[in-house]
Amino acid sequence: MLQAKLNDSLTKERGGRHGGKGHEFQRYWALCHILQLDLEKEDWVVLLEFIEDVAVLDSENAPSRLDLFQLKKKEGTSTKWTQTALSKKPKEGKSILAKLFESRNVVRDDTRSIAFVSNAPVDLELASSDSSVEKIEFSGSELSPALQSTLQTAIATELGCNEKLIDFADLTFVRSPLAMDDLESHTIGRVSKYLATKFPDHGARADVFCKALYSEIKVKATETQESASYGDLMKLRGISKTQFSGMLHLTLSRKSDADVINEVIAGLTSEKVPFATRSAIRASAQRFLIDKAGRASALTEQLVDAVESYKNGYPADSQTMWEIANWIADQVSEMPPFQETGVFDRTYLLAVVLHRLNR
Repeated sequence: MLQAKLNDSLTKERGGRHGGKGHEFQRYWALCHILQLDLEKEDWVVLLEFIEDVAVLDSENAPSRLDLFQLKKKEGTSTKWTQTALSKKPKEGKSILAKLFESRNVVRDDTRSIAFVSNAPVDLELASSDSSVEKIEFSGSELSPALQSTLQTAIATELGCNEKLIDFADLTFVRSPLAMDDLESHTIGRVSKYLATKFPDHGARADVFCKALYSEIKVKATETQESASYGDLMKLRGISKTQFSGMLHLTLSRKSDADVINEVIAGLTSEKVPFATRSAIRASAQRFLIDKAGRASALTEQLVDAVESYKNGYPADSQTMWEIANWIADQVSEMPPFQETGVFDRTYLLAVVLHRLNR
């Protein structure tokens, strides 16, 4: 049973978990692949840095098949992958194709496919007159018989295995369309398209969901703790359909910042807070959102944490939102460093409190 085999005693892919720089391509590609899986499959699990850069199971509770993806970024717009680059054995380690087939043989009976994924095209001789460089995706079985035979012998020699274990029908070459000069923006566009396809009547923020999912992928991909069981593996490096759906539900149910501000102002209006005060609160709330969107200082983040700590602890006899906001503002303004004159003005502090109460 495949599930019983899945733990870190299998995997050779450990180095990537420690990397910070240079792994954005793998993570953003994994994010886009998750979107594709969710549109096409009823059940799935994505595992990061397990056997290969990305592994996909066909089920969360009863997995029976594994698909493996090795991802390689190439710099430059005119570069491409050649037979030499893919199959030449380096001084240390194994060639790219040998590593892929080595991964294929880790749980051979349960691995359905292996794929080489890159932003650059692959230039290999095909059996047909087509150019592999022009293809977005093609099977290893499309390679010319002579090239298959040459590669089969070279890979089997590297791995010290029978040539029959090197079956090019198992291998797919995939060219990623992600724009390498702006991976995040391109991926947000893919998320926007996904949300429009699956929820055409919903105005969910694609950037919010993209950043949340990327953060989860990054955490899983850099986890260094070893898993002793499938359950551990899922917790440490897995993202399942169930987990993804939960994240998506939170995003869809989350009010936009503009809606939050409008609700705050509407609430203050009903509580007869003066117009001038409401206008000042709106302006401060918009300034806070600019800070929060990317230019927030550590002090602003500290302020948000302080407000959150009082959200559920206000006096039970508080009658209005305005009373609650002022009570929390009073408590926070006594905390260091917010008690210092000029750190945050009272209106800004109230705007932050009201935003956190209504989000």
